[in-house]
Amino acid sequence: MELVGQGIANIASALFGGISVTGTIARTATNIRAGARSQLSGMLHAVFLLLFMIVAAPLAGYIPLSALAGVLVVVCWYMAEKEEFVHLVTDWRAAAVLIPTFALTVFEDLTFGIISDA
Repeated sequence: MELVGQGIANIASALFGGISVTGTIARTATNIRAGARSQLSGMLHAVFLLLFMIVAAPLAGYIPLSALAGVLVVVCWYMAEKEEFVHLVTDWRAAAVLIPTFALTVFEDLTFGIISDA
């Protein structure tokens, strides 16, 4: 249901000049790995995020980008399914798409990596 909802939101966003994005999957994966058992965890996360934006948004400007980058790297490391990546690389058809996209995303940027695949 989450992916369908996100797909509909991205289509609606594009109709108004928005850019398609993802963010809920990362939150869900993080919640599950932290021990979440119900949809209540996602709702509470949204409430805490809203409260944080209302109360502490002015303070967020003081957080060094390097600290945020470190947090993102750690989250990415724990979200990545390393065994699945190895499995995809060993399949030549999947690797033909995965490796150039991965390289372009790392060495250029995400948009360039995705567009080059299309």
